[in-house]
Amino acid sequence: MSSSAQPTTNALSVDVEDYFQVRSFEDRIPFASWDSYKTRFGRNTRELLELFRRHDTKATFFVLGWNAKKDPDLVREIARAGHEIASHGWSHKLVYRLSPSEFREDVVKTKFLLEDITGTPIAGFRAANYSVTEKSLWALEVLAETGHAYDSSIYPIRRKVYGIASEERRPHLRRAGSKEIAEFPMSTARFAKWNVPFGSGAYLRLIPLWITKSLVRHHNSRDLVAIVSVHPWELDPGQPRVCSTIERPNHYLCLGRTRSILESLLETFRFGPVRGVLQNMGLLPG
Repeated sequence: MSSSAQPTTNALSVDVEDYFQVRSFEDRIPFASWDSYKTRFGRNTRELLELFRRHDTKATFFVLGWNAKKDPDLVREIARAGHEIASHGWSHKLVYRLSPSEFREDVVKTKFLLEDITGTPIAGFRAANYSVTEKSLWALEVLAETGHAYDSSIYPIRRKVYGIASEERRPHLRRAGSKEIAEFPMSTARFAKWNVPFGSGAYLRLIPLWITKSLVRHHNSRDLVAIVSVHPWELDPGQPRVCSTIERPNHYLCLGRTRSILESLLETFRFGPVRGVLQNMGLLPG
C-alpha cells in the first residue's frame, strides 16, 4: 500500500459472552445453570463501548440471544452508539453438536429477538468457538436460508475442536445451497505450509503486541483486511474463578493486558464493523 493511499479499514468484533458461558467451562457450568450466575457482561461490554467511543471506532457485536434477553437495554445501547449488532446464536452451543433443525431453531430465535430489540435486520452470525467446520458446513446453507448475509465462524487453521485449514484466508463469497453467503474468516498469517492465528481471543492476549501489529501491517500492505476480536470477560481480570490458571490457561492468562492491547491497536490502525468492511470489498450490497 503506497503512503498516499487511504489506510485499510480492518474489522473489529466483540463476542458478547460472559465468563461462565465459554466452551472451556461447559463441563462445569452447563447452560441450564446459567441463571444461577450473576452476570458481568453488561458492565464489561459498556467498558468496551466507552473505549471505542474514545477512539471514534465502530465494531460488530456478536450477541448471544440469552444475553440479549437478559439485558435488552445493553443491545439497544450498542446499536444507538452506531455499532453493528449481529448474532452469536442463543446458548453458545457448538454447531457440530446440533442437528440442522436444532441449529435453524437456534439462529432464527436469536435473529428474531435481536431484530425485535433493535428494529433493524440482523445480517451477520458467528458460531460459538468457531464451530463451523468441515463437518458442519451445512450451517452456511441454513444461515443463508434464514436471511443472514454473512458468516464469521471459520478459522483457517487446524485445531482439535475447530478450524478448516484449507479455508480461503481472505473474505469471500461462497455457495450455500441455492444461495450465496459472504464469509469473513478469522485472521491468520502464512508461514511455510502453516496458517498461524492472530488477533482474536487468547491469540490476541498471548502473542506479543509488536508481532500482532506487524502481522496486521503485513496484511494491509498486501490489500488484505485483518479482523480483531475480543470478549468482554477478557477485560475483567477480577472475574470469579471457575478453575485454576493451570487447568485453563487460555482463559486466564494475560487478562490484564487486554485493554492496553486494544488501546494500542485502535491508536495504530483503522477499524470498522464486519458488515461495513464486507460492503467496502463489494461482497455485500451497500
